[in-house]
Amino acid sequence: MTKRTARAALVLGAVLLATACGHARAGTALPDGDQVSAYVGAKFEKAMPKLEDSILAARDVTNSFDAYFRFDEKSLKNTITSARAGSPESRVVHNRSQRNPDEIIDTFTPADGTLEYLYLGPEYKSLEPTSWVSMPKPDAGLVQPCVWGGVLSVCKMAQAVDGSYQADKKAVLGAKSTPDGSVELTVNVPFSQFLDKRVELLPPDLVAEVGPQLKKAVIPTTIKIKPDGSLDYFTMAAEFSGDGHNLELRYDFRFTGKATAADMPKLPDPSQVTNLPDDNAKQDFYRRLAQLQGS
Repeated sequence: MTKRTARAALVLGAVLLATACGHARAGTALPDGDQVSAYVGAKFEKAMPKLEDSILAARDVTNSFDAYFRFDEKSLKNTITSARAGSPESRVVHNRSQRNPDEIIDTFTPADGTLEYLYLGPEYKSLEPTSWVSMPKPDAGLVQPCVWGGVLSVCKMAQAVDGSYQADKKAVLGAKSTPDGSVELTVNVPFSQFLDKRVELLPPDLVAEVGPQLKKAVIPTTIKIKPDGSLDYFTMAAEFSGDGHNLELRYDFRFTGKATAADMPKLPDPSQVTNLPDDNAKQDFYRRLAQLQGS
């Protein structure tokens, strides 16, 4: 995957402008809706690179990502916690289903060596004879943060926000400052952008059920930026109906603290590891994993 864009907004917003308008004298030229949108959009564009840096360049941090998605009676609820620490850097991702405690996948990429490791929970024990598999690290190593599972989802969320703004500048509703100097940005993201940017990778048969009504439905999205320009949290949440279906979703990413070497697991005993020696073996493993998850 390529580097995802993630950029956001700042200081003053439509709320303050609207307040000023309420106290204007008769005959004073007032900002119209287009002017307010342009003002907030300009702030959005100016601040976006700072947010991108805060997500992708953060080091020695822990992250948390909660995902809930319901399409009629089908639903998923997962929690991903992760950490990156050290120089050179080690990374770990813990993926847990909140529906089935046996659905566990951990990914560990140690700084040293040429291998990365996956731990497979009981739900996936049929994939390999051992509870761990190893595979060669990607050629790009650890230099592409948005390929890493710890920030992959928030990168996709940010890309959906950016795509929404590029399609319609009025998607950015406003920005408000808080007493501590933080800024909270609100954006309406069409469900079509959510699908296009693969915030959630849905099976083709389910995507085929999405018609024009659902595609136009909007997902209120909130991004809070700390006074130093770093990300506090990033949330998408909505409940809507259309094309004969009912949908509900909530996606919440946040940085949770400082990571240390203690957050990294120990290397597994070699007797508990099945080695996937090359790209063909790796692709076959992920194909079988996708089949099992989709069953």
